[in-house]
This record gives sequence, structure tokens and C-alpha cells, in this order.
Amino acid sequence: MNLITELFGYIAIATGFFAITKKEMGPFRVWHLISSFFYIIYGVFLESIPLVIAGLVFCVIHVYHLKKIKRNQVNKPHKL
Repeated sequence: MNLITELFGYIAIATGFFAITKKEMGPFRVWHLISSFFYIIYGVFLESIPLVIAGLVFCVIHVYHLKKIKRNQVNKPHKL
């Protein structure tokens, strides 16, 4: 493996670990989405279809839930 490939792997791991430090679900999903994106790139460099598929599935799941969180925040009544 070359240095660039390993770098993407380490960034994916680091952002995944950082994601689990988040207590709120929104920031967790954003950081795990970033981690999943780096895993996709890492999987492409490794030519690992299962890693790419898993990253894509996680991205779709996180985008769906982030949109749902955003929709709920918009529809929530504001307190004065």
C-alpha cells in the first residue's frame, strides 16, 4: 500500500472515532458521514468493493437521517 492510500484509511478511522465523541445525533451523523466518505475513497484505492458498498450505504443512511433532523427542526415551533 502506498502512503496516500494509508492516509485515507487513517483519516477515515480518526473521523469515525471523533464522531463517537459527539453526544448530539446531528453532529454524530455529520462526522460519521465524513468518515464513511473517506472509507469509500480508501476502498476505491484498495479496490475493495465491500468497503465501498458499506461506505455508500452508511452515507445514504446518514444523509437520510440528517434531512429528517433538519425537517424536524424547521417544523418545530419556536419559543418566545
